[in-house]
Amino acid sequence: MQLCRCPICHSRIALEALVQDEAGRELLTVVAKLDTTLAGLVLRYLGLFRAPNRDLSNDKALKLLKEVLALSKNRFKLDEALEDTLNSLNQHQATGGFKQLTNHNYLKKVLKDKLGVYGDEAQANTPEAQQEPLKKAHPRLTVSDDEAAANLAMVKNAMKGLMK
Repeated sequence: MQLCRCPICHSRIALEALVQDEAGRELLTVVAKLDTTLAGLVLRYLGLFRAPNRDLSNDKALKLLKEVLALSKNRFKLDEALEDTLNSLNQHQATGGFKQLTNHNYLKKVLKDKLGVYGDEAQANTPEAQQEPLKKAHPRLTVSDDEAAANLAMVKNAMKGLMK
């Protein structure tokens, strides 16, 4: 099935050719599930790993894509970090001193600045994880979800009484 024409070289792109190997199929599946903004940014970012004289293999692109998506569950901050990284590296590339990327260290640094954490450390940023030290220090200051809902209902009822 002819998908369309390449916007750069105008040759025809066959859908069958894109999914010729397992990594190619999985790569397309993962990218297709991403929102448009993140997909565009991450594909541009993956292009920075390509050597000037070689294409990036589907296996390598898939591995890199999975690594990038694993850096943070916060897709909004990942979008921002990718955009900042791309802007910075594109400026560096324009000066002529740019070499292909070999790791995600710069993206991790940018993401860390955005989130304060990245990767597995992002789990520490969940509400449950943030309450753990509070529970240990002040067990009476923390409540369960049911208690919180009951307290909220009580406050709402009290507010209704004041509004009458």
